[in-house]
Amino acid sequence: MTSSGLTAARLRAIVLAALMGGAGVVAVVLTSESLEATAVWAGFGPAVGLSFVGTGLYAWGRRPESRTGLLMVVMGFAWFLSTLEYASTPLLYTIGLVVGGLFGGVFLHLGISFPSGRLESAVDRGLVLAGYLIFTLGPVPALFFAGSRELDCDGCPTNLLLVRRDEDAATILLGVGALLLAVLFVIVLARAIRRWRGSDLFERLQLTPVYVCALLTFLLVTADNAGAGDVFGRGTLLFSALLPFAFLGGLLRSHVSHLDAELRERLVELRASRARLVEAGDAERRRLERDLHDGAQSRLVALALLLQTARARARAAGALEVETLLDRAQEELQTSLGELRELARGIHPAVLTERGLEPALQALVTRAPVPVALDAGVPERLPRPVESAAYFVVSEALANVAKYAHATQATVAVRRVDGRVTVEVSDDGVGGADASRGSGLRGLSDRVAALDGTLSLDSAAGRGTCLRAVIPCGPPAG
Repeated sequence: MTSSGLTAARLRAIVLAALMGGAGVVAVVLTSESLEATAVWAGFGPAVGLSFVGTGLYAWGRRPESRTGLLMVVMGFAWFLSTLEYASTPLLYTIGLVVGGLFGGVFLHLGISFPSGRLESAVDRGLVLAGYLIFTLGPVPALFFAGSRELDCDGCPTNLLLVRRDEDAATILLGVGALLLAVLFVIVLARAIRRWRGSDLFERLQLTPVYVCALLTFLLVTADNAGAGDVFGRGTLLFSALLPFAFLGGLLRSHVSHLDAELRERLVELRASRARLVEAGDAERRRLERDLHDGAQSRLVALALLLQTARARARAAGALEVETLLDRAQEELQTSLGELRELARGIHPAVLTERGLEPALQALVTRAPVPVALDAGVPERLPRPVESAAYFVVSEALANVAKYAHATQATVAVRRVDGRVTVEVSDDGVGGADASRGSGLRGLSDRVAALDGTLSLDSAAGRGTCLRAVIPCGPPAG
């Protein structure tokens, strides 16, 4: 058995039973002496029941976690039973009068429990129980006193439950049953409106077609049972034929909204994971910078001091050749130390961690090969991921200016407005830059996107280049 409980054998059995039920409806209708529009009922009668069973089986297979599909199948068979009211034999006719209302009870159960098929509250369970009792047992007391005339069916067979004909008693009891249906309809309508108003947009999309079609059908059934006329009976038949597709459409909308909610949740999780990856990368950069500063750089500085001491002693001893070698070693050491400091700054500048974005940018522009005007209006500290992203946007942009732009000057502007940090780096170079051909800009774009930001490049040939990043950021502290 599958998780849905709908095995192949069970599916075949249900389909076979539904086809037999449809054939039974046709036989009852065509042999009925009380039904006028036999041709209409011979077509619509089995079609309504089969459509409920068919759409219910489809919904049951697609949404096994919901009981709505199962209830739709039960409703189809309840519809087949309801057509026994048109039978020509007294026994089947009487059975139809008693069990025909089961269709209304299942219908109310389906509408209130939609889309899960489960009754979530005691109020809902009470309404459904009341529906089963009113639809099925409500007409029974009147049947003890109602003959064909009281049931407004002169051509119908004998009511086998009739004990004594009493027109007044039958009229009163049928009126009580109709009144109970009307009260139940008002309560269900109020409950449906309250639930619809309290639901969100996606839930309304699935509830609206179901509620509109179901409530109209309920209203027509109530009017028909109250003896309002044949037009309400025909309207009930029409809307009953539309009901299964309304339920199926609402159920599929429910599935779509469920998938949409899952997609949104996964998107939020993906964004959070990307942000965590960026933060982890920045933390690792800071760790490497500290290791280089506190480890390798410190040892190289100590080695430089040792070489300086050895050089002084060699000079004092008159060892000119050794002094010359020590001078060359110290020069190489200073060069290596400078390269190591540049490497440490490239991995993650210590000034960014210790003092913030603006001092780090000031240190960055002073090392640029072209004059750079810095306009950084962000005096307060930003979140670390935002500071790192903004810094590396400027760093990569100025590196590209030095390599490719042939510019004479550049401008760096950083602003924090309306919960967003905007970083803009422009130059007066040759332009023609293409973000898709540079791994550095692609990496920046990924870093900014991980913070829900955007990176844009404007670089028309001969008109310079402007790199702009917009990064969401919370309001300033205080």
